[in-house]
Amino acid sequence: MARRGGCCMYFNIIMAVIGMLAGLSAFPVFFFQFQNRQAGMWAFVSGIFAAMTLFIHVLYKRHTLETWYTPNNLYQIRVLGFLGFLAGLIGAAIYTVLAVNSEEGFPSMANISTNHYFMAIWSFLTLKWGASLCIFSHTYRKRLLEEYHPLITIPAA
Repeated sequence: MARRGGCCMYFNIIMAVIGMLAGLSAFPVFFFQFQNRQAGMWAFVSGIFAAMTLFIHVLYKRHTLETWYTPNNLYQIRVLGFLGFLAGLIGAAIYTVLAVNSEEGFPSMANISTNHYFMAIWSFLTLKWGASLCIFSHTYRKRLLEEYHPLITIPAA
């Protein structure tokens, strides 16, 4: 497994850390302080997908991905990332249509609790982190399959 270091890997890790911190810290702000529950939940889900992406990046970088996950597990994570991508896509489209149809102004502190653009932004970030999780789990699964050898093999009947 090559390409475990370098500037691209460090960039991916730094972006995942920023995404995780942004999503998980925006959750209490939107949910509790501004009373925008939907934007808060989207921020939380986005932060969780970013944290999952960060986790598989770190495992891959440290050469421990194959001790935590099998290729089948990475396939399941890829499906989960794809579902996050679809949910974010649907959410971003719906919130954008709602904001345009109700002729809302752009987000400001005056309308932060009811503005659909905040919800659209966080659902778009969920789309981004879901796609990122899907792509990187697929990539790491392919690389793992190139050298994966299970300890116990069951002969075919």
